[in-house]
Amino acid sequence: MTFQIEPGIGVGPVKLGMSKDAVHAALGIPKSSRDGREGFLDGFFVDFDDAGFVEFIELAKSGDFTALFEGVSLHDLAADEAVQFVSRFDQFSNNNREHGYSFIFPKLQMSLWRGTIPEEDQDENDPDGRYFEAIGVAVSGYFDGNK
Repeated sequence: MTFQIEPGIGVGPVKLGMSKDAVHAALGIPKSSRDGREGFLDGFFVDFDDAGFVEFIELAKSGDFTALFEGVSLHDLAADEAVQFVSRFDQFSNNNREHGYSFIFPKLQMSLWRGTIPEEDQDENDPDGRYFEAIGVAVSGYFDGNK
């Protein structure tokens, strides 16, 4: 299964602003649900606002689906290559307090995240931190607190 990442619109059948019922119709019953976040497939997470509408979609690398942005699987690019690729469409924010772990592209309302930053002397065969673990797409203003 392949989903297209469309900043400002959504991912595959899930659109930003979509109701919870519409998400369930598109993806089925969630495998997990907690604090306004529901998980589908293996790694497709949807966050809902207080009114029950999609405000954020997060994609982990998955064996159940591939997510493409402009025809490229960002999960399969080395982190620096993924940042360079997305930077062709928007420059990342330098005001991000988690910079290095996460890269936020404000015009796209899109993020790339990894849980660790590789050490300079780290063996290049150790993938820890060399790839992004999650790609996020959000409603306008999500990353600047104006949602």
